[in-house]
Amino acid sequence: MNKYIKGCLVIIGVFITLAAIMIGWFFWSSDHRRKQAEIDAVEFSKECDIVKLITEQPEIQFAKFKKNEINILKFQILRQGKFIQDTLIKNGFNKRTSYDEYKSINIPYKTFLKTDTIVVTTQNKLHYYISGYHHYAYLHYGMTGYVGSNDCRFSDNPTINNEVFLRPVLFREHGWINPEVSKHIRKISVSDSIEYYNFAKKSKIKIIDADRILKEKRKNQVFRSTTTDGIEVGPKNSYYIFGEETESGTLPDDLVPRNLKHYVVKINCETGEYKRYENYPFDN
Repeated sequence: MNKYIKGCLVIIGVFITLAAIMIGWFFWSSDHRRKQAEIDAVEFSKECDIVKLITEQPEIQFAKFKKNEINILKFQILRQGKFIQDTLIKNGFNKRTSYDEYKSINIPYKTFLKTDTIVVTTQNKLHYYISGYHHYAYLHYGMTGYVGSNDCRFSDNPTINNEVFLRPVLFREHGWINPEVSKHIRKISVSDSIEYYNFAKKSKIKIIDADRILKEKRKNQVFRSTTTDGIEVGPKNSYYIFGEETESGTLPDDLVPRNLKHYVVKINCETGEYKRYENYPFDN
């Protein structure tokens, strides 16, 4: 083997060695940054928890309400078991909105404590307890991954009437008529699949039984669509919750259905008792 070939092999070997070192360093560095990000996420979250005040004036939305039900809204701050700062807002909705059915308004308090609960009462006496606003650590990432810095950002997914929402939307059907009773009721969402199915397995009425009861009870109605909304767990009774839409007439598929009605169906998890509500949580 001549010197030229030997020299080429040495050079190729050097390049392969350098490439291996660089790849190894890249994977080691990436793994190190990932582990450091996990550590920093915990530490920085503690720093963000130090923030006691909410100053962002969060926006909330109302869905499926009639206009005369939310023309006037009552806001209160619930702090350490006492209501403070009663505020009435009349027609104070923001003009910009993504959908006509959603009406948006900002909470009218420039500052409130992170531990406070904001209580909203509509004209038709539905109550919404909004809590859980906080700040979280947002880690900064670059082209090569975590860069070792962060900032505290506002979390806009509060707990509304004992249920965590990805967006702060107050749905008509989720309003509380009697908060002193309703606050002891917990909802298991279908999205919490493990808890949902585990609870159903322990119930006398299984999911398949609830589906059968739902179909049997609506056999004389014109069917449009149904949704499975979860399980409502109360201190005494628990219920499967379904949403239902029906229409009294039929139209071609490309036309808007007339006389569309919304219902909520509750089926007792132990007895199979069936209850159907129009304009839930109460009838007008």
